[in-house]
Amino acid sequence: VRRGIVPSALALVFGTTGAAQRVEVLVENPLDVERRDEVISVPWSTVRQVLPNATASRVRVVDPVTSRDVATQVIDVNADGQPEELLFQTSFWSLESKRFVVEARPPITPAVARVHAKYVDERGDIAWESDRIAFRTYGQKLWALENLHSSGIDVWVKRTRALVLDKWYAKGQGGYHVDTGEGADFYRVGSTLGGGGTAIWRNDTLYRAENFARHRIIATGPIRAVVELEFDPWDAGAVRVTETKRISIDAGSNIFRQESSFRAQGAAELPVAVGFVKRDGVVGSMSRGGAWAWVSGWGPIESVTGGHGELGLAAVLERARLADMRETPDHYVAVMRVRPGTPVVYYAGAGWSASGDFDQPADWWAYLNGYARRLGSPVRVSVLRDGRAISAPP
Repeated sequence: VRRGIVPSALALVFGTTGAAQRVEVLVENPLDVERRDEVISVPWSTVRQVLPNATASRVRVVDPVTSRDVATQVIDVNADGQPEELLFQTSFWSLESKRFVVEARPPITPAVARVHAKYVDERGDIAWESDRIAFRTYGQKLWALENLHSSGIDVWVKRTRALVLDKWYAKGQGGYHVDTGEGADFYRVGSTLGGGGTAIWRNDTLYRAENFARHRIIATGPIRAVVELEFDPWDAGAVRVTETKRISIDAGSNIFRQESSFRAQGAAELPVAVGFVKRDGVVGSMSRGGAWAWVSGWGPIESVTGGHGELGLAAVLERARLADMRETPDHYVAVMRVRPGTPVVYYAGAGWSASGDFDQPADWWAYLNGYARRLGSPVRVSVLRDGRAISAPP
């Protein structure tokens, strides 16, 4: 299950010869709320089974009501050279159901990229962005450049829907810290979790990894960007820990998904903290009423290089995994119970008051509540044949 989506099924519509002519997908929104920019995932193996002529460049998803293309992306999830998922993106009104048709032909209207990921060789950064916001984290090259030892996550706030990573990095470090109308990097990470980093939590202490050691860019749009990071072993209070982390961000989202696998010899369970640094004026809030809990902060952006406005930060995780929520002298964190070797999924993100999306803390909290509800109640995808449901979604 990815980003609250159940990639369960397809429908076949047969011609007189019995050969599949197209693939039909019914998607239902079970919530009484609007769902913007929902990403639907269909197993590529199923697409190929019923549409053997489909390829990564020869697959089209159509909204039969409008006869228009729906934004799509074929993604190689495990980077083995073979696709695993067909993604497409649409929005739903409250309790709305939609049907889509998948065809083995190129899109008439190619999707416009709304996400991007890149590796910046001269600095060793990995950065990822949606059309709403951008983030980055640091590789080991930064040790020589700035002596910065940190696996924290930096936040680049935006007040444009355009993708900015290439443009802002081209300005150089002095340039992307200054807002010329699109936003900027106002956030100060230093040796902290930044805005959504992770650490091992032992004896009321955060044991953070160093800068990532190795990376892979799995996908870079147009709907979803995915990067993978590997961290060298670090000391986490009487235990040595390593982490492999996969980060993905979807178009239209202020929140990115993280999937981490920790390894530690001799430890049956690890307490893993996800959170963000606490700056002057930042006020924390927490919610654990639903299937997904969140911890959040809201406060003024530091005025370094002209920083302005207020910033909301958050970490979102399954309540069933939640062990504790804590305010430390310099962080707000949620602590998860994690078994070494078993991947754990959690989310983090940020929203800026000057973006036009969040005017006040209540807007940010409402966004988090809505996001948590969507995770807890994913869209339903049904299998149909000749227009009839033949099985219920899992």
